Parts: sequence; C-alpha cells; structure tokens
Amino acid sequence: MAHLWKAAAALIALSLAAPAQAQTSRIGGVVRDETGGTIRGAIVRAATGGPGTPSAPVSLTTATDDRGRFAFIVTRSGDWRITFEAPGFQALIMPVAIRLTGPAPNLDVKLERRESPEAFGALAGVDSKSLSAQLASAAALFDEGRYDQALAAYREIRARAPALTLVNLQIGNIHLAAKSYADAEAAFQEIVKNDPQDANGLFAMGAVKEAQGHAADAHGWYQKASAADGIWTRPLMKLALLARASGDRAAAARYLARVIDLDPASTDARQATDMQRETP
Repeated sequence: MAHLWKAAAALIALSLAAPAQAQTSRIGGVVRDETGGTIRGAIVRAATGGPGTPSAPVSLTTATDDRGRFAFIVTRSGDWRITFEAPGFQALIMPVAIRLTGPAPNLDVKLERRESPEAFGALAGVDSKSLSAQLASAAALFDEGRYDQALAAYREIRARAPALTLVNLQIGNIHLAAKSYADAEAAFQEIVKNDPQDANGLFAMGAVKEAQGHAADAHGWYQKASAADGIWTRPLMKLALLARASGDRAAAARYLARVIDLDPASTDARQATDMQRETP
C-alpha cells in the first residue's frame, strides 16, 4: 500500500479553496487523465475513523459528473483517505487532513492509464476495455432514444460492476427521458438513500419533480443539490429559472449572480448573464 501513497503524492496537485462554513467542510475537485482531459464516472470514496482511531468509521461514495467533478460535505475533522477508481486507469489513494475551521481541500487528481485488464479494489477482476466499450454502447443507445435497449445494457453493466454508481444515475435518467416518472424517482431515491450527499442524485430528484410540474418539491431538491456541491452551477440555474417562473425576480437575480461568481466562463454563467440582461 505504501507505493500507492507515494504515487498519489507524485500525481496529485492539491490547492486550497476558501474557508469552509462553520462545523462543515468540503472535499471536492476534479479527476483527469494524463492528458488533462476530465474523467466522467470515476468512483471516489472518502473514509475516516475506524480501527486504531478514536472515532467511528464514516464512508462516503460518489461518482464524477460529466466534467469530472466530485464533492463531499463532511462534518468531522480528522485524517481522511480518498480513493479514486475508473475503468482503464490505475487507482489512487491519498490522505487528506480536514479541519472544520480550516481551508477546504480542492483536489486536482490525475489518473494514469494501465495496460493490464486487472483493476483495483471495487473494480477488481473487471476487464476495463470491455467495460468501457459496454458503457459507450449503452450511452449511444440512450442518445439514440432506444430506451429499452439502453436500460438492458446499463442493467447488465450494473450486474457486472455494481460499484459504478453512475450506472444507477443513468438508469434513472433513461426512465426520466421516457417519462416513466415513478421508475425514475425510485432509481434516484436509491442513490440518495445510499449517499444523502450525492449532488447528482439530489439534482436528479429535482428534475423528476420539475418534470411532473411539482415546482415547490423541485425547488427543495435543487437546494439540497446546491448545498451538497457548493461550486456546481446547474442547481443554481434551475433555482433561478424556478424563481423567475414564479415571479420572484429578486431571488432569481441572487441565484444568477452566484452562478456567474462561481464559474464565469461556464455555459451556465453565459446563460445567467443573458438572463440578467433580459430583466427589465
């Protein structure tokens, strides 16, 4: 295991973000490949406590989004261990010291590709090349609107590699696209049940409620998603759109300003700027 710590130290650049809010901190960042491109669907686990420590164990799991980003909200100071896994890449483990009154770590992680079909940890024994091909095929079926076939493909992947939590999210997204709202909600609820701080799952619950016309419920879920990942602009954009639709232009303006402040170069920020200009 020692060589993994050494590799992590060599491959991971750590920068410090703004101070965390009182009594909570945030572990977040982005996962990239060796070229600097982001990795979607990487499994990220954060753990602390347990044997040999004075505190009970805590374990959190999430997956990177379509921009390779991840985030956890933590309520415990201490030494955390972060594990990064993705099909086709060497796994990395790194220690991160969290202090609730100190700066919040923002990690820029680079994973190296591997040639061996053997995987580490939760993906051990899975042929990453064939798994990546399956994921690409399933995504193509989804994009083409072949929902039944896409569902079957993702369910096969889930049975083969249950650690890939992104698969559960995609299954829910397929149900949502097919307007099977009850099935979509059940899939997303399972994600939130397993990890109440999974911003993607919380956001997806908001999308289901919004699709059904339940604006108040959608608002609540989008707020939870924003709280779980304080640098993700998409929930804030949704909140701005809901506020504007309800006639609350002051609230909409606040959300739009936060989007622009968080990520001025993003597509969401450009849309937010356009919306600000449209406001009489």
